[in-house]
Amino acid sequence: MPLRLGMLGMWHTHADGIVNQVAAHPDEFTLVGFWDHDPAVAARRREPWSAKIPSYRVFDSASALLAEPLDGVVVEGRVFENLALAKLALESGRPVMLEKPAGNNLAEHRALVKLAQSKHLHLQMIYLFRYMSGVQEMLRRARAGELGAIYEFRARLPKDLDSYDRFVEELAPYRGGMFFEMAGHMVDLAVALLGKPKRVTPFLAHHHQVPNTFVDNGVAILEHDRAWSILEVPALEVAPHSRRFELYGTGGACVIPHLGSGHLANRNIQPVEVYREGDKDWQTLELEAATLQIRDLREFAAVVARQKEPDFSLQHDLDVQETLLAASGMT
Repeated sequence: MPLRLGMLGMWHTHADGIVNQVAAHPDEFTLVGFWDHDPAVAARRREPWSAKIPSYRVFDSASALLAEPLDGVVVEGRVFENLALAKLALESGRPVMLEKPAGNNLAEHRALVKLAQSKHLHLQMIYLFRYMSGVQEMLRRARAGELGAIYEFRARLPKDLDSYDRFVEELAPYRGGMFFEMAGHMVDLAVALLGKPKRVTPFLAHHHQVPNTFVDNGVAILEHDRAWSILEVPALEVAPHSRRFELYGTGGACVIPHLGSGHLANRNIQPVEVYREGDKDWQTLELEAATLQIRDLREFAAVVARQKEPDFSLQHDLDVQETLLAASGMT
């Protein structure tokens, strides 16, 4: 029987990918219904989503949706409202998939984690880059010790200049601007590779057009016990394929030169460049690109069914959120 999901909040860019994957795998998942507090958001989603989801239904309230027989809830609203929506779902006794980042209030996130623990319910962050082929390869090699002692993780996740004005409006509620919007993906991997940093130093600026408070060019340096993480998020990019993850150790290195995107078109092959001590030169691996977000859904289903432990712990997610808020100047 397919896992029965409800969706609270319909605004987030990544929500469309969840809907697409549920529609593509009807034997595994079904979406019972949707709710968003903004009728305009729900109206905008109706035409594209109703064509994909049988018995597509938008409920009049969150409580009405939560009264349905659901096995889990996906939270895909605006970042500042998502923790409250996740709390409603947990209080109803449902496990939750929570879109990144985990809100903009660390105390509220900590309270949500305690609620999930007290009710013995799974609370899973949706950081969809976790299951990219290249990211999985980087994690595997680092954890196997193939790269020796890691001393630097460097990551760059730019946003296109063409979308600048839209993001100025969308990200107005968040002091960290574009850095807060994108850096969570990088922090998630940095913490997975090197643990929670002992110091976070942000460099957040506005470098485009007239003086403004919008952070459009941010860098943060995370200091780990024996390594640095250097994270870059400009909102000024014009060059294509400029997203990169790089990992360097005393025994080798692993680089993802073209990371791709979570919700835009991706190449069928994801290249990964690897160097190991003693090799004559770098080697390029051409990995089959993973279909994004289906792994997140399958991870959720397996953990809810008690078939496995979570790939990423609640403590990991708390460490990521604390680090992200510090790096975004939002603590």
